[in-house]
Amino acid sequence: MKPIKSSWRQNLRHWWQKVKWPVLISLAIFSLILGYIGFARYAASRGENPSVLDLVYQTLQLVSMNSGLVPGPINWQLQLARFLIPALTVYTALSALALIFSEQIQFIKLWRIKDHVVICGLGRKGILLVEQFRALDMEVVVLEQDEGNDWLESSRSMGAVVLVGNASDPDLLHQANVERAKYLVSVMGDDGANAEIAVRAEEITRERTAGVLTCLIHIVDPQLYDLLREKELEHQDHAKFRLELFNIYDRGARLIIKYGADADNQEAARHILVIGIGKLGEGVVLQAIKDWRENNSTTGERLQITVIDRYADLIAESLCVRYPQLEQVCELVPLPMEIPSTEFLRADFLHDQPGQPGVEKVIVCLDNDSLGLQAGLSLAQQMENQEVPVIIRTSEDTGLATLLEEGGARQGSFQNLHAFGLLNQTCTADLVIGGTHEILARELHAIYLSDHTMPGAGVKKSDALVPWEQLPESLKESNRVQAANIGNTLAVCGYRITRLRDWDASEYQFSPDEVEKMAHWEHERWCNERWSAGWTRGDERDEDKKTNPDLVDWEVLEEQEREKNRRYVRGLPRSLAKAGFQVENHH
Repeated sequence: MKPIKSSWRQNLRHWWQKVKWPVLISLAIFSLILGYIGFARYAASRGENPSVLDLVYQTLQLVSMNSGLVPGPINWQLQLARFLIPALTVYTALSALALIFSEQIQFIKLWRIKDHVVICGLGRKGILLVEQFRALDMEVVVLEQDEGNDWLESSRSMGAVVLVGNASDPDLLHQANVERAKYLVSVMGDDGANAEIAVRAEEITRERTAGVLTCLIHIVDPQLYDLLREKELEHQDHAKFRLELFNIYDRGARLIIKYGADADNQEAARHILVIGIGKLGEGVVLQAIKDWRENNSTTGERLQITVIDRYADLIAESLCVRYPQLEQVCELVPLPMEIPSTEFLRADFLHDQPGQPGVEKVIVCLDNDSLGLQAGLSLAQQMENQEVPVIIRTSEDTGLATLLEEGGARQGSFQNLHAFGLLNQTCTADLVIGGTHEILARELHAIYLSDHTMPGAGVKKSDALVPWEQLPESLKESNRVQAANIGNTLAVCGYRITRLRDWDASEYQFSPDEVEKMAHWEHERWCNERWSAGWTRGDERDEDKKTNPDLVDWEVLEEQEREKNRRYVRGLPRSLAKAGFQVENHH
């Protein structure tokens, strides 16, 4: 993942905050010296011989602009000093006033702010997100309960508005203008606190007159996160609030599988070694199996994953019970052992077994950075002459991670080592922008494009017939609304959305009657959405005039357009599976 680059304004602001006071003090001293020299030379040119104290007094009077008005000619030293000293005085005074009245200035800023990001909780996740969104020049409001938090001042220096208090307090959320915000991100250390903030935010957004609040809450526990994900896409009665959940271990697992891969070499590793099956490691195993199944289902070849952990046997057994189809796709080899231990350091598990591929990728998922580096380096030394990537999970892209990624370190045993900074890779702005609804919205747009390129589809001039990145924001939001209503569409025929457990769920097929009923409902939903946005029926689709010939009852809609709605409904199981969900009939 490429890091977001700060704008030149952000870089300049950060630089000035670091050097402001040394520069101002240096300029003040320089200006006072210039003033003293200027007054001395001015007096000498007029045949006067003032004392040192008189010259100092005249120089200091430049601060209040009481001594600079003298008859010419004026030497350049005095000319520069009599403008520079008052200017520095005014700037310093304004800076001091801004500091004194910073709270009042924040209230003024909050009064006009909208489409901003509210971040609740200023731990490491929170400050990384502040940096990311400010780098995108988005307005940020931070809510933090601990007034002694070390990152409060850092957030202010980046231009964020900081409010101290309990983020679940409706009054504080109102003060942060949540009802006009675009995103709310809650990264408190407690799952219950994050859920409480989401509940309060949903209540407040009922007062919104326009737009949608996307509320992203972090769920620390991976299993609780898995259970709660169904809440993201359940049928909604409140169109102004959109819930997204995230877990750094789930997202980290998706990213680390592809981390350090050669873009020119698309062949997947056939044998992966995973060290440490904790919160991240289990997700890595499941994600590797999922990717293998999607890309190698026709070959019949099984992926091999060797897992090393103190409790490897128990964890492997648990995975096989929870995911019965796992053994059809993967040979999971548990090796219970301590890290480090003599058995681990000997690394006999790296040697090729008869009929099995050698290890082609190593992923170290230990929570302890030092222990992870030790384990990774030990294995890298064993495979020094092999092109096997060894990816080591670290907390952040600092310290040991920086050491591994420095160009000078990439030699010998280090050349195949890669550090994966978990927080830096997962606490990003695109985490908010690219959540579940966005994944589904992109998939729905891809289906729309394929419908219009099918034989016999005809060619219609439309701003919508472009890649997602070029799509107008209004049409992107229309796709997001459609994604958010998938639960409502399925509920028409008694279906609901659950987390993906059946790996064949993408192949589920609705009956023809169900397809027709849901397609009819989806067309009515789309018409209502367009009408509420000011669109009317017209002979041609026109974005400027907001006309569309398809804004008619289902019975008189062209058969070609009705079939597009049917294809959308038939494709829902596959679209949901890509986002980690499945369709389930709850009757």
